[in-house]
Amino acid sequence: MKYFLILLTVSLFKSQEIKKEIDVKQATLFLQGAKVFGSTSISLQKGKNTVRIMSLPNDIDENTYKINLEKNTTLLSITPQSNYLKNDEMSEGEKKLEDERKKLQRQVSLLNIQIKNLTGEQNIINDNLKVSTNDKSTPQDQLIKLTEFYRKRMLEIDNQVFLLNEQKSGFDESIAKINKQFTEEQTHKNQNKKELLLEILADREMNINLGISYIVSNAGWVPSYDLRAESTKKPLEIAYKGKIYQKTGQDWNNVKLFVSTYRPSYNQNRPILSPLYVAEYTAYDSQKELAGYSMKAKADMTNAYQMRAEQVVPISQVPIATVSDNQMNVMYELKFNQTIVSQEKEQYVILDKKEVNATYKYHTVSKLNNQVFLMAFVKNWQNLNLISGEANIYFEDNYIGKTNITSNYIKDEFPISLGADERITVKRIKVEDKTSQKTLNSNKWETESYQIHVRNNTKENIDLEILDQLPISENSKISVKSLEIGNGNLDEKTGSILWNRKINSGNSDIINFSFEVKYPKDMQVQYYSR
Repeated sequence: MKYFLILLTVSLFKSQEIKKEIDVKQATLFLQGAKVFGSTSISLQKGKNTVRIMSLPNDIDENTYKINLEKNTTLLSITPQSNYLKNDEMSEGEKKLEDERKKLQRQVSLLNIQIKNLTGEQNIINDNLKVSTNDKSTPQDQLIKLTEFYRKRMLEIDNQVFLLNEQKSGFDESIAKINKQFTEEQTHKNQNKKELLLEILADREMNINLGISYIVSNAGWVPSYDLRAESTKKPLEIAYKGKIYQKTGQDWNNVKLFVSTYRPSYNQNRPILSPLYVAEYTAYDSQKELAGYSMKAKADMTNAYQMRAEQVVPISQVPIATVSDNQMNVMYELKFNQTIVSQEKEQYVILDKKEVNATYKYHTVSKLNNQVFLMAFVKNWQNLNLISGEANIYFEDNYIGKTNITSNYIKDEFPISLGADERITVKRIKVEDKTSQKTLNSNKWETESYQIHVRNNTKENIDLEILDQLPISENSKISVKSLEIGNGNLDEKTGSILWNRKINSGNSDIINFSFEVKYPKDMQVQYYSR
């Protein structure tokens, strides 16, 4: 019997479960998702140990667990689990708030009882307010006594009810504040239910540092930029910024942080080209088309990622990261540990800063807008590690506005708009006396003529690009012919005309251009863009 009890004791001792939560030590933020590494110290007994790692993020990818153990230990199994009972328990902060709320609610209940009784007394007095005919006093004496009693007692009751309601309002305000704080406490409370059940075999009794890494989806970063130009004679400064966020339910306190341009994909299969078939055309079914469109619209709404409009955030302009350019991504290692609390607002950091040579030139499309924009054209921009994102524009220390950086741009020079310069005026005028229509035989000719007036009111000589267009015919019966474009460069495929002009300070220039459209006289034509 003694031997059996010893075996039972040992068996129970060995089946003891160790419960632990990890401390996050390091995180690598991707454009979508993040790789998190955490650790915790564990005391192991010789033999088999059951370790439950609690409060892991709910959005964790269970295929990405990696367990780091020390020597003389063997990982026997990993079992992901969810604990739906964990969050039924209140935190210490919630318990304190709940106790305080109960005390205040008790005070409110007592005040309500007093107010109810006083109000009931008033109702009784009002219901029995009459002069008795059996009283030997004269009705006038009775009335005087009654009114004196009514005035005195009703005033006492009203004063007491007023003071009680005043106290009650104070308690109600305190309860409302506690409710708000309670909600805030629950927001920051670790609501994570995911757990890992580990079976670890130890060669001997030991203390180890157990490390766990995993990937979560509800974290990441959004690239953005600050583009600064002091003048058209100095290089363009590009500050690389990262808007980092995490809503995993797990606070990252004083962690080593990396920011990567990598975007993990769950579909790593190469694309397969399927056969292309041709068949007789049949008219489409509008109901099927509508159903297909509805399904696509729902899918688009499901996959949409909405960006909030951001205000310009003043942050330090000193880069806080070192950059390593790897084969498939660029990695920024932040020099200082960061604290990123789950659910809080996004944080901005300066990742890198570069000065690049740029060619500055003014540009206008007067057909669409009577403004002249200063453009910076950056060469060899493919070497700048730019990825698509929003950029704030500053010129001469003035905030100009926002633009978008598009990393899939294919031309040699990357154009960046630095805003409109109101000192340069442009106006496009249709020359009516040179615009005409004529019909001869079976054809009709339409002639249109325009003038573009430009004036440079700045103190500097400027290089100006002026862009306009001729219509393009998609019908063999319609022909378009340029009559006058001056020294403009006409692109036959797109119909665009580009003039490059150098305009000195205080000077003006006029550009004339005209074209002719020929088509059958019984045909109607229209101009459209797409």
